[in-house]
Amino acid sequence: MNEEEHFPRARARRLLIEELEGETLVYDLENHRAHCLNEAAALVWKRSDGTASVETLADMLPEVGLPRSTDVVRLALARLSDADLLDDGASTQPRRISRREVLRVLGATAAMTLLLPAVDSVVAPLAAQAASCLTAAQCRALKPPNCSGLPICNRRRRCCVEVRRRRRRRCLPRAC
Repeated sequence: MNEEEHFPRARARRLLIEELEGETLVYDLENHRAHCLNEAAALVWKRSDGTASVETLADMLPEVGLPRSTDVVRLALARLSDADLLDDGASTQPRRISRREVLRVLGATAAMTLLLPAVDSVVAPLAAQAASCLTAAQCRALKPPNCSGLPICNRRRRCCVEVRRRRRRRCLPRAC
């Protein structure tokens, strides 16, 4: 399949999308990952509807201050595919390209590198992992095996751990 015949499709299922000035935030409900797309990556992702070719997407790049280049589109598609933001069938691209290759082809300056497609991703922590500490009362309210091992607020060197007392298991604040 050559580049003109490649029609990428953005994944739409199980995503929460928030558009901000200059970037698009995407939370993947399947993989519990948060992605931040800059303007160039967001443009390619939003316009990848399965009907727009790589050539057509390249024609849209001047909208975000980039020169028309299929290499830039391929870079964006590679980043979006790595973030699992393209449909499975669309992730097989004709040829992947690196950021360095794009900069060499464009003869880009340092300022141009900021405009190139970027997708930054982080894994979202589970609720228990996101908490910074528990109160002693919160620890006592937990039932084993859900004692989290999290520190107790305002009690240095104390953590919520499972304790056995008289054949009964409980969650209690104890030394870490």
